[in-house]
Amino acid sequence: MIDPNKNILEQNKLAQRWQSLGPQGGLFTIAETDFGCGINVLAACNLWLTTVPEVSPWRLQIISASESPHCKPDLASKLVDWPQYSGISKELLAQYPATVSGIHHLELFNGRINLCLMFGDTKSLFKGIAQSSDLGLAKHNTQSVDAWFMQSVDEELGQTIASLSGADTTPVGRVIAENSPITSTPWHLNKIKPIQRQKTVAILGAGIAGCAAAAALHKRGYRVTMVDRHAIAGQEASGNDQAIIYPKLSVRDEPLPRINLTAMMLASRYYRPFWDAGYGKQCGVLVVPENAKIQQDFIDIAERFANQNSLVQLLNNDGLRKISGIAMQAELGLFFPQLGWLPPATICQQLLERDNIPLISADIEQLRQQGGQWQLLNDEGHTVLETEILVVANAYGCEQFKQTHFLPVTQLRGQTSQLAASTSSLDLNTVICGEGYITPAVLGSHSSGASYNKGVFTKELREADHRANVAQMASTDAGLGITIGPQDTASMDGRANYRCTTKDYLPIVGAVPDLSALMRDYDPLRRDARKVIPLMGSYQPNLYVHCGMGSRGLCYAPLTAELLASEIAGEIPPLERDLRLAMHPARFLIRDLKKNRL
Repeated sequence: MIDPNKNILEQNKLAQRWQSLGPQGGLFTIAETDFGCGINVLAACNLWLTTVPEVSPWRLQIISASESPHCKPDLASKLVDWPQYSGISKELLAQYPATVSGIHHLELFNGRINLCLMFGDTKSLFKGIAQSSDLGLAKHNTQSVDAWFMQSVDEELGQTIASLSGADTTPVGRVIAENSPITSTPWHLNKIKPIQRQKTVAILGAGIAGCAAAAALHKRGYRVTMVDRHAIAGQEASGNDQAIIYPKLSVRDEPLPRINLTAMMLASRYYRPFWDAGYGKQCGVLVVPENAKIQQDFIDIAERFANQNSLVQLLNNDGLRKISGIAMQAELGLFFPQLGWLPPATICQQLLERDNIPLISADIEQLRQQGGQWQLLNDEGHTVLETEILVVANAYGCEQFKQTHFLPVTQLRGQTSQLAASTSSLDLNTVICGEGYITPAVLGSHSSGASYNKGVFTKELREADHRANVAQMASTDAGLGITIGPQDTASMDGRANYRCTTKDYLPIVGAVPDLSALMRDYDPLRRDARKVIPLMGSYQPNLYVHCGMGSRGLCYAPLTAELLASEIAGEIPPLERDLRLAMHPARFLIRDLKKNRL
């Protein structure tokens, strides 16, 4: 078949531009207004893979929108007509997501190519990846799109395209003036462009949040060093033997359920290589309702995600018994076939080992900025490490530093229990969630939990929590309780540690604000919450935070790590702006100013 897509590659002179890429490395970004059957994307990927050496420090990012995306089987049938791209098609289809609205981050060819598929209204989505609703600030502190794949567009979309473009963007070549009037309050934008000369990053905290961020930054060419009080990664909240990717869907289009959905879908792809290597199991997660209201919610959720069986399925009792392998008694439940459980500490260690990222064991008591470098000081006041960029990812430990003490995080104890497997429970094939969770048996025991103990500060195991965890399983499903049978909670093994939670149950991801400057600049919001203050925010130089994931660290970390790394690297972000702001470190301060709480 004649390939008409070569015209769009030649129009943007991609072969010549890619042959001339410099040795410093970076990201080349293509944006496309209509994904269609993906042929333009396949052609661009093919040209990149055959033009840019595998060892090149450059990566290709393609952002492609589709208002009516093809489901995976339909797309596969259409791509058969393009046998010259069969290898690339296979890679794309292996990562292709369920066709739900939102932005889906796909990593192809070991990270050489990142594909952001945007399903939904094209105009809204392209506006959403901009830094601001004000056209003049659309690409503030981020790079421009380098090339556009597009047909004719209307004036509104054309304005957005221009705002995301630079003087050298093809075939646009026009830019919205960056000194255009500001009509919003851009508190989330840093008034100063972060300077990065050495591209050295230290990440404080080697749990799943820190290690996922390290992997995302390493992929972007940063030299990363981990710092943790332990000599081995994943020894605090990420230290449980079995942890699940917990699904939480909703029929509402609010930031929390939208972020949960996006994170869950990315996590199912992110951990697939680990499952394939034998770490944990992609056994699916089965959620049963805790009451009649939630049962009706499940029915509504199933209706909303009808025909998305790869994402979620509504099962009746016969289906529950077949999938779980045990005699469950619930009337219905939601099954998520792409999810499962993992050993989080092992995943943390594997992420660091894969990229040869060093880990320094030290107790850090103080952070200090001096001469363009962040200094990490121990309890004796000695500098353990100096770095240009610092990411604070030590969960509730961020409260101890003067730069991040204002973040409203809570230390919440959780205890897991190791339940002895019975003859019947050995047949459990999938994770079951309700009031608590239970995993399939490994070496004769199930992981179950976890308790929520506010104001309790001990890692010693408590029998009362073991009893509560066992009772949760029985109340989750009577058949499950019978299957588990009686348990000896007095001698039961388990693990206790602390989650880092936030008031709105969402992570904290991004640049750390300068507290005093932010309160001064946006003080008028105390008197008028709707007042437009045309000032960008003040932020600590090259200081970022990545925490507050509660009990969903495994689920959130792949998404929030990509979001954080894209911000540090000055890339177009892989998530809609309203969702980014819902996780922004300054959001609590702005909300409190508007409610006159500060």
